[in-house]
Amino acid sequence: MDYSTMIHKDLIFLNEDAADRKKLFRAVAKKIQAAGYVKDTYEAALNKREDAFPTGIVFPEISVMLPHADPENVNRPFMAIVKNAQPVRVLQMGYNKPEDATAMFFLGITDSSQQVGLLQVFMDLLQNEKFVAKFKAIKDPETMYEFFVNTFKAQAAGK
Repeated sequence: MDYSTMIHKDLIFLNEDAADRKKLFRAVAKKIQAAGYVKDTYEAALNKREDAFPTGIVFPEISVMLPHADPENVNRPFMAIVKNAQPVRVLQMGYNKPEDATAMFFLGITDSSQQVGLLQVFMDLLQNEKFVAKFKAIKDPETMYEFFVNTFKAQAAGK
């Protein structure tokens, strides 16, 4: 499946500066809601889901978080690409051990059957040293948008 259609220029936030997870979720949820991608229930649903099922993942080159809420809180599919200036303490998926993440990919999924496939694409990409190095180096939202769209299109084409 081509997940590149979930990537939108107005949902790339590379200069967040939240002190903790809840403040980060609040800041990002406000922007995503203002852009019309989610309902007003999104922030609370995001926190509730993260408390119950943490989404932090540690890879050799990067620690990330893949927060998402249940589909009824999402108006249309999206992927918000977020970098926070300081590490945010989160819990690891499946282990509930603390980790510090500076990269977050907020996933807006309207069809829950697509969740596993999208998470698998992220798992593959975030284990790729070249992908992670380029992601870390990009500071410009337009460049990040092009990088993600091209990467996800290539992934869908099997390249």
